[in-house]
Amino acid sequence: MIINALNKYYEILAGDKKSGIPLYGYSSAKVGFALNISEAGELLDVIPLKVEEQVGTKTKLFLRMLIVPEQKLRSSGIAPNFLCDNSTYILGIDKKGKPQRSKDAFTAFKDLHNRVLNYAVGYAAKAILAFLDNWNINEAKNHPVLIDYLEEILEGSNLVFKLDGEVGYIHNDLEIKKLWEEYNSKGEDDITGQCLIVGENTSIAKLHPIIKNVKNAQSSGASIVSFNANVYESYGKENGYISPVGKYSAFAYTTVLNHMLSRQKQKIQVGDATTVFWAESPEEIYPDLAAEFFNPSVALQGKESKNEHKRDAHIEELVKDVLLRAKAGMRINDLNGEVNPQTRFYILGLSPNASRISIRFFHSDSFGGFIEKTAQHYKDMELVKDFDNKPENIPIWMILGETVSPRSRDKDAVPLLAGAVMRSIISGTPYPASLFNAVMIRVRADMDDKDKNIHRVNYVRVAIIKAYLLRNTRIYKHKNLEEVLTVSLNEQSTNVEYLLGRLFAVLEKAQQDANPGINATIKDRYFASACATPAAVFPILLRLAQHHISKSDYGYAIDRKIEPIMNKITKFPSHLTLEQQGVFILGYYHQRVALFQKVDKKEKENLKLEGL
Repeated sequence: MIINALNKYYEILAGDKKSGIPLYGYSSAKVGFALNISEAGELLDVIPLKVEEQVGTKTKLFLRMLIVPEQKLRSSGIAPNFLCDNSTYILGIDKKGKPQRSKDAFTAFKDLHNRVLNYAVGYAAKAILAFLDNWNINEAKNHPVLIDYLEEILEGSNLVFKLDGEVGYIHNDLEIKKLWEEYNSKGEDDITGQCLIVGENTSIAKLHPIIKNVKNAQSSGASIVSFNANVYESYGKENGYISPVGKYSAFAYTTVLNHMLSRQKQKIQVGDATTVFWAESPEEIYPDLAAEFFNPSVALQGKESKNEHKRDAHIEELVKDVLLRAKAGMRINDLNGEVNPQTRFYILGLSPNASRISIRFFHSDSFGGFIEKTAQHYKDMELVKDFDNKPENIPIWMILGETVSPRSRDKDAVPLLAGAVMRSIISGTPYPASLFNAVMIRVRADMDDKDKNIHRVNYVRVAIIKAYLLRNTRIYKHKNLEEVLTVSLNEQSTNVEYLLGRLFAVLEKAQQDANPGINATIKDRYFASACATPAAVFPILLRLAQHHISKSDYGYAIDRKIEPIMNKITKFPSHLTLEQQGVFILGYYHQRVALFQKVDKKEKENLKLEGL
């Protein structure tokens, strides 16, 4: 199903001239230089093709991406590519200290072009053959045209050819393209069979092209489908013939996958999974909107966003409008008619696995369904902010970041957890219990550290706890928790765990009022135990509170806040379950934010009265 969906997307892009995706027999390659030759095959000049790109605040040079005749999968041995290859094959030189191998590679390159262009009549083809006939590999490193760029050329970047005085590159010459396509369509050793993807009898791919740009996979590329041991063989079949996929289908799915992986706007990182997404449409608005839904721009203002694709302001406004409607309980529209909600939409997560690439998750839905489920996720995560600079919509990378110790050197979330979280968001199912457990562990284990900006009970962690409990309540119909799973403080709630969390926040405030500027509060010493075993801790905290209230200039105000909470608590529970502890934390956070919001408002009113 995955390969079939990718093939369908390739056909859609191949029919759209604006997509720039290579057609069958061609591929995208990074090219560093063009060799400018005369009609007689003489090397006249070397043209640098690197382009400038903005990376953060700096401008760097990168190899140019060109569509060239299809590049072969090379693991070992000598296998030349047509009209685009490195210096070993085109010039017969490298810096590996293996002159005989370079000579053999150049000879193989020359033989390939003689076979393909043998009957050509055009100037471009004859110029290539003349260049190969006249080129002296023994004198190549001393050639005056190469000297200025020799070091960069020997680094291994691809080279292409240009005919002097002509526009474009030689591999785009119409006659040469026709000859190449005829040659490429014929395979002397082809084995035919029924393709598993299209169901037709066709030439079967022995090896599938490699996939590049998957984080932490091999830099040279890795395969999704491959067989490299006898244990996988059966019925006398080996390599790609074990699961027969036609050459065209293998080319199509790998080409479109590499196309998406090369574009920052059409992929995100979810834990260890490099995630691509696409709709059955050539329109750019679908991936643009999906990228904004996955990582809302408002949250990408730190170093995480340094290399992010810059979003369009119109896309940001569309997504913002959808999320505001969802949070207000309004019906989500079709984004002003700019997209078709019925269009199929796909999400594919790819993870590195030794020399291969494994599928972390795959999801298919209508684009409208994707929008509704993602908007519901942000609605579930909605929470009153403790600081104004916190994001309205918490992106996935920030959620996963809270499952990792802030003091750990490895900041990556557990791969299985990251995949489970992504699946729950895009399918609308309950969040994984492992996410809730990981956040609860961090709340219990971490200690506040203002210098390192570590807060054990923070906005994102509490939003995760609230969203987890809220989604379980809605799906499993646990009505008893609905009253406390609110965006902000619910002073009318009689839920004991919620009241205990509120009480702890008020007692902490009493201590801070009595000791302005105190470094450590009761939260540092008692929070974890108060959360788990209230009966053992709260009597101690209430006795301490009386001391703090008597010492504070405004102790009576705190006393008035404690009284209505205590009136609703008939008994301190001996133990709280993990979910009850989550409600305790939510109550603490809600009350804590409310306390400081009210204080700020009162201070502003006092300043107005004083005429300041």
